[in-house]
Amino acid sequence: MTCKLNADTSDGLKIVSDTSGIVEIQNNGTTIITSSQPSFSARLSSDQSVSATVVTKMAFATEEWDTNSKYDNSTYRFTPTVPGYYQFNLGMRGSSTTRAIIYLYKNGAVFARNVAEGDQYAALSVMAVADADDYFEAFGYTTGSTFNGSVTEDNYFQAHYIRSA
Repeated sequence: MTCKLNADTSDGLKIVSDTSGIVEIQNNGTTIITSSQPSFSARLSSDQSVSATVVTKMAFATEEWDTNSKYDNSTYRFTPTVPGYYQFNLGMRGSSTTRAIIYLYKNGAVFARNVAEGDQYAALSVMAVADADDYFEAFGYTTGSTFNGSVTEDNYFQAHYIRSA
């Protein structure tokens, strides 16, 4: 990686990387990081009908934010394209109080899951390493027939860049 240092009395100090962005320490002490750090948050836009006891991709169509346009709200897939460590947060409320399971899939296979027995709500928080072409999706399982999208605070899919790999 190539770095250039530019320090003069009017601009402060700038560290410019060839691929990851700019870290700027201004002459007043303010630090600004300008780089590609993907982050998104999406929710269900309404109830999602599902077949009971079938693992189903969750239709997180409503984006709250998507800093780098890496979340596709038509395929419900996050493709970060920036290699690094990511924090994932997922939540799902089903319509049955028997069992709820939330899954994070990486490249089409189960990466992590959380099972909530005797409850209709499951949540998952996990870190994952991604390379340039990995993709992630959220799946859910309920013994009922609906993911309750009307409870928006319980149905979410989020990812946040933490640091380079």
